[in-house]
Amino acid sequence: MKHYIFAILVAAAAIACGGGIGGSAKMDIKAGGKDTSLTVKSSGSDRSVKTFTDIGGKVTTATSFYAIMANYDLDTTNVGTMKKPLTAPEQVRVLLQLIGEEGTDQKSDLKPGIYKADPNGKYMKLDSLSVSTFADGKETNTSFDTMFSGSKITGQVEVTSVTADAVSGKIDVTEGDKSVKGTFTAKIAAKK
Repeated sequence: MKHYIFAILVAAAAIACGGGIGGSAKMDIKAGGKDTSLTVKSSGSDRSVKTFTDIGGKVTTATSFYAIMANYDLDTTNVGTMKKPLTAPEQVRVLLQLIGEEGTDQKSDLKPGIYKADPNGKYMKLDSLSVSTFADGKETNTSFDTMFSGSKITGQVEVTSVTADAVSGKIDVTEGDKSVKGTFTAKIAAKK
């Protein structure tokens, strides 16, 4: 009886926490003049390092974390294969890139916290965001302007959980008539 109750409690906790890699991750998207929803079926990620050189010549680094989520089966071999052209109606893919804390590098894990959509920031920021959709026989890519100081982008990405297997969080980013809002989970490839 004790084992049965324990199994029920474990199952309830798993459901409450989102149920895994695809789980209940869902984003509401406005892009290209259309409203769509993305219920994440598969995801992947990649890490690299971003280097900054200031006006005085000082060089600093930060982790650059790419998360890619889709409503179809992604080829998660690498970033390039995850960005293969869409081929079927109703396919949707979201790519976001987060820059971590100053002094981190490619081997550093992303930290839970707030990553602002701030074109003037360097660290702990949303560095890029794009939405790919497929309709009328072609792929449409919509990018958000996260780089230039005149951008009208607002919002943030909140990383709520980082494990050995996945990064999870919430996104609420708007630029003009474009927006991405909801939850996400991006699977982390096993370290080599």
